[in-house]
Amino acid sequence: MNKVKSAVSMHAPLHRGGTIKKRKMSEKLYVDFYYFGIRITRTTGLDDTPQNRDEVRLLIDKIMKKIEERTFRFAETFPSASRKDKKLFTELEGKQFNPEPQHVIFGEYAKEWMKLVLPTITSQSKLKLYESALNSRILPYFKRMNFYNITSLELQTFLKGMKKESGPRKGEPLSRQRIQNVFIPLRRIWEDAADQHRWNIRNPFETIKRHLPAKRHIPNDKVFRYFEWMQFLLCIPAFYRPHAEFLVMTGLSASEIAGLQKKDVSERSIKVQRSIVLKHEKEHLKTNFRFRRIPMTESIKRVLAQIQKQCPDSIHLFPMHDNSPFNSNSFRKIAWNKALNDSQIAYKTPYSTRHTFCGWALTIGMNPMKLVNLMGHSSKEMVYQVYGDYVEDLEDDVDDIIRYFGTDFLIKPEKKLSPLLTHGVSFGGSRDNTQITS
Repeated sequence: MNKVKSAVSMHAPLHRGGTIKKRKMSEKLYVDFYYFGIRITRTTGLDDTPQNRDEVRLLIDKIMKKIEERTFRFAETFPSASRKDKKLFTELEGKQFNPEPQHVIFGEYAKEWMKLVLPTITSQSKLKLYESALNSRILPYFKRMNFYNITSLELQTFLKGMKKESGPRKGEPLSRQRIQNVFIPLRRIWEDAADQHRWNIRNPFETIKRHLPAKRHIPNDKVFRYFEWMQFLLCIPAFYRPHAEFLVMTGLSASEIAGLQKKDVSERSIKVQRSIVLKHEKEHLKTNFRFRRIPMTESIKRVLAQIQKQCPDSIHLFPMHDNSPFNSNSFRKIAWNKALNDSQIAYKTPYSTRHTFCGWALTIGMNPMKLVNLMGHSSKEMVYQVYGDYVEDLEDDVDDIIRYFGTDFLIKPEKKLSPLLTHGVSFGGSRDNTQITS
């Protein structure tokens, strides 16, 4: 405890218990008393003089009176006591212990937070993101820091030091998205601590966005034009051509295709009911809307016949070469990247097949609610907000897209064709009918 303030009264009250102590090898005075049956001996920081002894005596009598009146608060009287002692006596006093941010070490709190929160995360990809960010970036920097010192300025310093740690681009700043992924668990820990301990302090994360690097813009990275897709398919290894075509024809994600099995296929549809994320099979999908059926079309039948011919013995619908489930990372390395390089089209990720599917479907006039169901979204607003801008420049590809997807993609074969689609069944010779063969 820092130097004890002088008592207001000049007259010492009757002694109520407790004693003044002096330890060997120290010239300071100590207070010594029992509280809840526990002996407490704390330094006053005052030298042993007659005047100081009078002050300490007044202090002890004041403490003992408060104990009798049940108004004594250990944590308030001894703010420099250990967090363990303050927590113990606060709980004995029947109160909730809320230490100040300067008395809570980030590493100690984060350790308990991880034990409590991480087991509740069901998404394997999200769990891996949290663990990686915490162990490789957050804890090494903030472990010994108290929450009071985690300010906006400190976060900016942390942000500036976030560099790539390996690979050919080692030492370069992380991308905006990677930095945001690190800040997600860091911010959550800070806000959980502030809420738990009732801290009334400014949130240092409120202004951090303005200090993030600018968004990286890669032109033409979302959607294939039809001619680009044909060029790309000609360059992809033949074994993985059906995989790529199925991605574009259905808009399924890599994890959903990995979860597909041959038993999910019927004459009229393909049932999407499981996924595989980071090699962990999940009997539930990202949201309830992702449980759906993909209507069978003649184009999809063609792709399924081709993959069945290649992999007759696999239980997986689109397996890798070794009959293991579809793996997006391996697919990208051994098939996708090769086709990108050989076709020399603008850079795109495998996920762009989902964007392409939706952009193409919107362009050729698919019913928005049907598209919502196929994509596994909750509303057509979601579809338009995310994919609405992708239809630009696709208008010239309408005929080719309809021919590639098939008219049964837009309307069931047994139903009468809309007058709007009648042009789409008679243009067979109007454009280059490129056929992809193995």
